[in-house]
Amino acid sequence: MKRISMTAIAIALLAYGAAAGATDSTSDLIRRDAPKGISETFYACIDKANTNNIEEAACISQERERQDHRLNATYSALLHKLNADQKKNLIAAERVWLKFRDSTIDFEDSLYSNDIVDNLQVAENELFVICRRADELNEYLAIANGE
Repeated sequence: MKRISMTAIAIALLAYGAAAGATDSTSDLIRRDAPKGISETFYACIDKANTNNIEEAACISQERERQDHRLNATYSALLHKLNADQKKNLIAAERVWLKFRDSTIDFEDSLYSNDIVDNLQVAENELFVICRRADELNEYLAIANGE
């Protein structure tokens, strides 16, 4: 009887350990919906923040700066690869995209409440919009480079 109890306890501990190992980190949960251009630095920062909202906000802010810089650098590099008509079209598209981004942010600000979790969600959504645009411009740049 004692052997059966010890075996049952061992199986329960193994099952618990396997279940605990299967839990996703915060960065794993974010990564599921994140655009491909989000940096590993961001994911490491989010895991280090360990659900501390203030630290997560700092991670999002820092990544937004990185993505904004990436967007501007890619846009500039792409402009240098295009002919006059293509440049004109890209500039027009970028102006429309900026209006879309700003309108989306305004809408989400009005949709979500003002608590910290909702503010973090709006900031993360804005970050993802910027990153997706940088990813798109990067794809255009690859085409312009003949890749």
